[in-house]
Amino acid sequence: MQGYTQRTVPWGLLLTAMLISASQLLSAGEGPRLELLTRDSYLPGIPLLLRIELRSPDGSLHRERWNAVARLRLEGQDAGISVDEVLLRNGIGSALATIEGTGELRLSASLDGLESARTLADLSDEPRQEVSGELPEDLTEWSGVIHVTDNLTLPAGGTLRILPGALVLIDGVEDGTNGTDFNVRGKLESLGTRDRPVTFTASNPAEAWGEMDHDGEEESIYRHTILTRAGNAPEGGHTDSGATINADDTRITFEHTSITDIAGKTMDAEDSEIVMRDCLLQRSVMGPEIEGTALIFENSAIFDMRGDNDNDGIYLHDQNTGQEIRLSGCIVAGGDDDAIDTLDSDVTIEDCIVRDFADKGISLFHDDVTIRRCLVVGNDIGISCKTHDDEGANVTIDHVTVAGNRIGIESRNRDGEDEAEINYSIANSIIRPGAGEGAATIRTDYDPDFFTISYCNLGQALEGAGGGNNLVAPPAFVDETAHDFRLSPGSPCIDAGDPDSPPDPDGSRSDIGYRSYTRTAAEPIFMRGEASGDGSIDITDAVTILSYLFAGAGISCATSGDSNDDGTVDITDAIYLLTWLFSGGNQPPPPVDGCGRDPTPDNLDCREPTACP
Repeated sequence: MQGYTQRTVPWGLLLTAMLISASQLLSAGEGPRLELLTRDSYLPGIPLLLRIELRSPDGSLHRERWNAVARLRLEGQDAGISVDEVLLRNGIGSALATIEGTGELRLSASLDGLESARTLADLSDEPRQEVSGELPEDLTEWSGVIHVTDNLTLPAGGTLRILPGALVLIDGVEDGTNGTDFNVRGKLESLGTRDRPVTFTASNPAEAWGEMDHDGEEESIYRHTILTRAGNAPEGGHTDSGATINADDTRITFEHTSITDIAGKTMDAEDSEIVMRDCLLQRSVMGPEIEGTALIFENSAIFDMRGDNDNDGIYLHDQNTGQEIRLSGCIVAGGDDDAIDTLDSDVTIEDCIVRDFADKGISLFHDDVTIRRCLVVGNDIGISCKTHDDEGANVTIDHVTVAGNRIGIESRNRDGEDEAEINYSIANSIIRPGAGEGAATIRTDYDPDFFTISYCNLGQALEGAGGGNNLVAPPAFVDETAHDFRLSPGSPCIDAGDPDSPPDPDGSRSDIGYRSYTRTAAEPIFMRGEASGDGSIDITDAVTILSYLFAGAGISCATSGDSNDDGTVDITDAIYLLTWLFSGGNQPPPPVDGCGRDPTPDNLDCREPTACP
């Protein structure tokens, strides 16, 4: 093997190749893509929510990207923006930015050579329709700029339809509970689109408005809608704070909606039915609090719940008979109390990432909870359960990875409930504690025989627990320091799960942990970045990758072309390679100094790694 060769080439040629290739990639829709989701218009001085997503080729969030920072740029006459970057966690994040300028502006976000841009029209000269009091008992449509100057009521039997691109400015107060409220007793249809969302925000950024108070039989919908700077409303619930959405005995569906930068909590719902899909809840006192309410929370994120009083990501009281509470595909990250907190509710949590909360990742009180295919990382305590003597709790954990929490799993006697029964059934899971005083894999205040632990990988076995077939050898994550909790080749967790569990997607016996190991047919020997097959790593390899992407050329070993080892071959691989060769960037991940096997297997093809034996 010849190794790699660093050469000097004219920067003009290099930059031209990179820019042309990036343009072709974006137009072709290949590889991961960056999406800047915001309004197509602005009012100078009124904050604009910038939601940014990094999505995989299949359209799903790129959740494997633990943290990333997107850079912002605003161009145009007198252009100015209050923030210049946005933190993305597991592929999504937002910032509330104040925009200044005159006339049409261009706003762009960039990350890893990817860019997404929007053209913003200036609404300074747009007329404003002022409203307050009570709307008619038939159909009302809003478009353009609406200014709500005092409490407003949509009566029973009435329908308010808010059209794409509408900007609803609502008067507020600096603090307290008397912000302007919108009382919904009829049907609200907030019908934004991806390119032209509807926005509800404060008319004065320093004065948060009140709440959307839903109380009625008709179902309302928020679609591609942004709600910011609310919450100075009547206080109540777990945090004794106002809510942006107050739902009582009603039905509401939220799709592609963001509720951020709230003076109180995002939602308070009682005796209702709530559906949230592809929603972002960020920078509030607390996430949704529900009681006697059905909740379907899918493919949504909750971030940055901060304060000094019960700053939970989501708080789930008991539901009414026949109601379901299910969280799936969610990300709950960053807060000062518990990420997911339950009280006497039956809950299913699946395919969720729960990370970086000051207290517990998942806090359970009574009843039956099922947690499966989840990743719980970086909290003080991963999963904790408590109950009363006369209540009891049953916790089922299956294919879950709990890592880097001071305490992995806990059974707690908080209130002197010495006869309580908390039954844990844990299977096919990795439980590894983090550091800190009192660190433990499993901590219990009760008899260990309430635990049944089978086919798990544990930092330390729990003496006296039921079950068996557990491992204590390190699970061999790909890179725990970088929060890559995939299993490396040779991990003892591969094919070590319960043989009676459903097989993994590749047909093999179930693995231990939240994510199955991905096999390749032969796990070929190759050298990363050496895409041309000539035995050296140089500019011809970047050209080979670009020709493969944009000129229909073949590539004998796609794994070699995956220069940055993200599991795909796209424009970022060519940029990564060129940056290393000519600009002092990072060397490609192994194997790069010689031929070897892929330490992070993926589904890329490598039929003929011609430069390797």
